[in-house]
Amino acid sequence: MAFYLPLLQPHFKDIEMGDTLTSLWSGCGSIVECILDAEPCVIKAIKIPRHINHPKIKQSEFALNRKQQSYKVEYNFYRLSSAYLPTSAKSITCINAINDGDDYALVFKNFTQYGFAQASSQHIKAILNWLASFHAFNLNKPAKGLWKQGNYWHLSTRPDEFNKLKDNLDKKSDIKKAAHKIDKTLQASRYKTLIHGDAKLANFAANEQGEILGYDFQYVGTGVGVTDVMYFMTSCFNDEQLHKYADAHLAYYFSQFKRALNVYQPAINADDVIAKWQVLWSLTWADFYRFLAGWSPDHFKINSYMLAQVNVTLSGNKL
Repeated sequence: MAFYLPLLQPHFKDIEMGDTLTSLWSGCGSIVECILDAEPCVIKAIKIPRHINHPKIKQSEFALNRKQQSYKVEYNFYRLSSAYLPTSAKSITCINAINDGDDYALVFKNFTQYGFAQASSQHIKAILNWLASFHAFNLNKPAKGLWKQGNYWHLSTRPDEFNKLKDNLDKKSDIKKAAHKIDKTLQASRYKTLIHGDAKLANFAANEQGEILGYDFQYVGTGVGVTDVMYFMTSCFNDEQLHKYADAHLAYYFSQFKRALNVYQPAINADDVIAKWQVLWSLTWADFYRFLAGWSPDHFKINSYMLAQVNVTLSGNKL
């Protein structure tokens, strides 16, 4: 019997299991279609193994605890926060969030049955609008039960990757020396919000009307909005496109953020928030580069646009 069935049985009378859609990262569970009490659903069934088998991650108690905490955070987000999001920044609908020890069953309405499908590159601006609304709505709000520092690559959560950066005369050495100052500067921002923390194109759904739903909130927590925007751009633009479109899309995000902030928190000076976050744009790239350079130094996301932003940061103008 599947490990998640005992989690479901106290909550649903009629359980009809369907196909397994995909496995979770490194054997941590699966995504399964089902019908629960006549409702088409998808279950994110989570069971973390004692050993994580990943080609770029050395098994350690620290890495295992990070992964366990990420699913606890996601459980808390759907249990405590997702239902209160505004219509312009909704998550997929969670029917029930069930937990027993390190096992979880997150039960969602199957969004494909309601006109939604995986988002694509034609939805880039719509997702930037989603991010703007999500950040504006959550600006200066507490991250109850979530990561105190959102995203999966920040310095304190990646000591193994940091230690792999070599102390020699190259850009990796420079970023290693600057890493703590970059992290401190990002954390010291006067304006913090909840960030998605893994805001890649693959973690959004869209319908024909351009409505967006977010999902996979394992790394949601406190941060600056431009961190999500940076990471989102790495998921949908190549190097040439970043040079061509990044500035315009960042400006679009800020225009939508200002509009959303005037709706959700009109007492906050939107122009001041934007000015403070604009300065941090290159730092978010340098911070992500520090992680990639230690984790996978040949990663395709390390490109000339990213390195140009790293150079801006290391020049001293931003630190």
